[in-house]
Amino acid sequence: MLISTFGGKIPMLLKESWSNKRETGFTLLEVMVVLTLILLVVGLVFPVSGTLHQRLLIKLSLDQLEDDLLALRAQALGGGEVPVISFEPGQGYYRIEVGGRDLKRQLSGLVIATETKIDFSARNMSSTVLTFRSSQDVNYEVTFSDRGEPVIERK
Repeated sequence: MLISTFGGKIPMLLKESWSNKRETGFTLLEVMVVLTLILLVVGLVFPVSGTLHQRLLIKLSLDQLEDDLLALRAQALGGGEVPVISFEPGQGYYRIEVGGRDLKRQLSGLVIATETKIDFSARNMSSTVLTFRSSQDVNYEVTFSDRGEPVIERK
């Protein structure tokens, strides 16, 4: 690139780019403050999301249990083979037995607290109570209405 000095004088455009004016950017202190704030926010959000995740798993397990109980009740009322559902204390699953077949259903985030075996041939299940305990020491009870529908309550 050919630079003309115009009689020994440097053009203004080039002179500005060679000057000692301060360059724009972030200082190390500014970058560290921003990173600290980001880490602080992330540190507060992730423990909360872990709790929310656990609560979501429990809700999904209870919804699945309710769906299974309703489906098994409908099958028993429909005159098909009578299903039996078994709950063993300390386990994180329950068993459904229908016609010699055995299905194991996982209870994510829950442990069975009371031993119960429900035979759906019984017409009155209102005295049946199932109790589950979450890892956060929250109890859930499943009872049955007069019509045999499951009712799930947090205790």
